[in-house]
Amino acid sequence: MATNIKAKKKKGSYDNKLIKWIAIGLGAVVALVVILAIVLTVSGNYVAKVNGKKIYNYEYKYFLMQAINDEYDENFEEFKPEGYDDKTDAEKTEVQKEFFSAERMAKIEEDALEDARLFKAEYVVALGKGYKATSEQKKSLDSYIDSIVSYYGSANAAALITSGTMTLSQYKKFYAQQITIANYKTAIKEGIEVSDADIREVYDKEPDEYRKITARLFQFKLPTAPKDDDGNVITEEKYNSEDIASKDKIEYETYKKQIENYLALANMMKEAYDASADATFTLYDYDMTTLTPKKENDDDGNPTDKDAVKAENATFELLCTSQSSYTSASTNKGIITVNHDNGSGIKDVDDLVLTVQWNEARNGFVFVETENTEESSASSSSEADDTATTGATDGETTGTATETEADKATPSEIKIVEVRDDNGHLTALYLVRVEDINDIDTKAAEDAEDGLNTVQATIKANILEERAVDQLEKEVAEGGSKYELKSKKTKTLTSINNEQWEYYGFK
Repeated sequence: MATNIKAKKKKGSYDNKLIKWIAIGLGAVVALVVILAIVLTVSGNYVAKVNGKKIYNYEYKYFLMQAINDEYDENFEEFKPEGYDDKTDAEKTEVQKEFFSAERMAKIEEDALEDARLFKAEYVVALGKGYKATSEQKKSLDSYIDSIVSYYGSANAAALITSGTMTLSQYKKFYAQQITIANYKTAIKEGIEVSDADIREVYDKEPDEYRKITARLFQFKLPTAPKDDDGNVITEEKYNSEDIASKDKIEYETYKKQIENYLALANMMKEAYDASADATFTLYDYDMTTLTPKKENDDDGNPTDKDAVKAENATFELLCTSQSSYTSASTNKGIITVNHDNGSGIKDVDDLVLTVQWNEARNGFVFVETENTEESSASSSSEADDTATTGATDGETTGTATETEADKATPSEIKIVEVRDDNGHLTALYLVRVEDINDIDTKAAEDAEDGLNTVQATIKANILEERAVDQLEKEVAEGGSKYELKSKKTKTLTSINNEQWEYYGFK
């Protein structure tokens, strides 16, 4: 099964991304006013020095929050017990307390201080090389902050830009150091050669980290399973029991028939669109209990003999745009772009899409089925199941394929994705069609820099960043004791750490 792999933070790199605050005990995004309340007020303005340069309290707070987030993002998923998502907020808090053990908190604090030390040391090195942030760069930063302030106000802007770790004036000083480091890394990169083989080697290790698959999604609006008079969802087991009320039995039978007809409709649509690349389908306004079209009403509201039509002779794109229940379908035409870091947010759909590869001619697509994608995607016809296992589009297309890529690939077959709950009820139903893959062998745009496509350019940029970071860290390491922590304020560090953990209820 294809899994979503979270890209790890590049070692030693710093950016302007907002810290994703952990909503401990809330299970939701922390409110802006709460973020503002996180700003700590510890006496003394620095926690240690590196080569005579202070690591200010607010800088350490930034790295502490970053370390907390990194630890949570990278390890909590494996730590949390089965059924965690169904627990109450209080129960989730207890699990999170177990996760943030004394040992783990100590490690986070240690990591945060080391990150702060390395940051300050790299700044000192870059400053010594003459790459201080220019006045133009500082003006650009000021303009950016001013634009945020004008829209949100000063207090809210500070929370938005810094996630509550520092004031705007502190942020300007902090980010000017980041600019200095970035300037020096840019100079280092100019002397680094990255070959095509280097790019290919990185891509081949984790292709789904870089390639992006474009698919089109249609979502049906399904009925929900009925409930009995006590508010309990009627299950198949309850339906087959002797004590089910007659009313509940009829409601459940109606529901089952509707679900059966939605699956039948999904297969009708799949069959129509799989017939050819330019196929259309007429979607009627069905009575889903019988799967028969309703009748149009005349101007007086009386039914006529004419079937009611929702979309006549519609392409799949048009149907996904005008009739799908998928969020924002009317504006994005049902398009989703999937790789291991991003997707539709529908796990079964994203997992399925990630199994898609180009066919040999690169003019169509093949679904490489795995055990779990076979479970999550289904088609009621055995013919469709056979096709899904052996591959989708066979390469017969009106386009002309080149050695690297067809001018216009034929979309894949339609896949039906069913999502069911623990009771076996169908809770979501989708049609999915893959239409493009942007990978390392995709043609570069005519005006592309260095003749690289977006995937190649991304990998090259990552390689350059990693090598520049390695070079900078090497220079710090070669400085030996010059870049060690000095004048360490243990009490200030303890106070900041304790206040942060107490805020989350862990101390």
